[in-house]
Amino acid sequence: MKVYVKSQSGKWLMPTHPAKARILLRVGKAKVINRMPFSIQLTYKTTEYVQPVTVGIDDGGVNIGIAAVSDGKTVYQQELVLRSDIKTKIDTKRQYRRSRRSRNKRYRKPRFLNRKQSLPTCKVCGGNAPSSKIICRKCLEKVKGVHQEYADIKQTVFRIPPSIKAKKDMIIRIIQNLPFPVSEIIIEDVYFDFQAMENPKITGEQYQQGPLLYHKNFKQACLIRDGFKCRKCGAEKQLQCHHKKPKSKKGTDKLSNLMTLCKQCHSDHHAGKITLPRSKKSFAASVAHVQQGKNYLQRKLNKIAPLSTTYGFITSHNRNNAGIEKTHANDAVIIADKHAQPANFQFNSRHVQSRKRNLHESIARKGRKQPNKTQKRNNKNVFTMKGFRRYDTVKYKGQVGFITGFSGTGTAYIIDIHGKYIKNPTKNYNMVGLSEIKWVSSNQTIITSPIHPLPN
Repeated sequence: MKVYVKSQSGKWLMPTHPAKARILLRVGKAKVINRMPFSIQLTYKTTEYVQPVTVGIDDGGVNIGIAAVSDGKTVYQQELVLRSDIKTKIDTKRQYRRSRRSRNKRYRKPRFLNRKQSLPTCKVCGGNAPSSKIICRKCLEKVKGVHQEYADIKQTVFRIPPSIKAKKDMIIRIIQNLPFPVSEIIIEDVYFDFQAMENPKITGEQYQQGPLLYHKNFKQACLIRDGFKCRKCGAEKQLQCHHKKPKSKKGTDKLSNLMTLCKQCHSDHHAGKITLPRSKKSFAASVAHVQQGKNYLQRKLNKIAPLSTTYGFITSHNRNNAGIEKTHANDAVIIADKHAQPANFQFNSRHVQSRKRNLHESIARKGRKQPNKTQKRNNKNVFTMKGFRRYDTVKYKGQVGFITGFSGTGTAYIIDIHGKYIKNPTKNYNMVGLSEIKWVSSNQTIITSPIHPLPN
């Protein structure tokens, strides 16, 4: 376990041992500034020399691994679970907004195309531009694509969906708030077509002649789609890619024609002993989210520290050589330094919604003047109660959890980092009295599980 240190001037220094941190706190030379991760700030002037720290990021659609390595030792290790409910909530918001527009509101003027920021506009004439460019076709044809007014403008500025952008912004925010100096960032790039990288002009049957096509490209994509498990028995060792339509019968290497099987199930199927399960979709949505938002993420991370990329098959090769168990945090350690070993501590975090913004609660019902959220029947929708706030870290009967909501006049719901209720074992209900809870710290959009017993 490490304690993270900030200098008196506000600059992050290298982490220290907990025993040294306790001495500094006891003699008054430091003060606690954060409980998770536990961080202190010195109250006296000191030198601010630091060593290089490399941050590795294992990007994913839902689960993210982040690790930091300095001088071959892991000083930080974290697994983050991102929100997957943003699109659903946006769809619900859209439904309420459209229902309001259809009401009989004679005093309200109709509004059309009122999202100017969402529409791409031409940088030359100000008109509408194609979705993949910021220069309209008319201006492009007028000057044949060489006009000096937009010679330096990038023509590949895309707008990513808000659900994907929120995930990438959360990763960026965590990297910006890491409690130590960051000198380099390495991220795992999600890209499967390695032959096109080596030869951009490759087409058609040339793919059949490449030595990396099956072993490093489509096989890796198939394994990721199936979660590195046999589709028949769930085994995680000796995995192979099965062609549902054999190549001898003009089967292709497309992902839709591949299925992950273990060696035993693969041989049993060809022997006619077992039947295979139904096919999945050709690609997982989480992988598509990573692919779609990776350029935005890499562009933002490069502003924090020098950025370089690696690939999944390299991480897998280095992890297997080191004999390390596959987890997102362990992969991040290998990405940062292939010779480093995972630490004996880890932060488990979850991205949560800081506030509930339900439109149907903010709108007054028919015949009423007050918003629906202020009615007595909705007292449970309050955000604070008796000094406690939503997603505060609290202690209850020796367990550490997070408040997700309130009920009545003095009870709350508490969950752990995995979303399970923490409740009184002698009761059948999930509510816990606030008088029995001890406050630890406040949270907003990230909740983090403690990795050591908190002091009483």
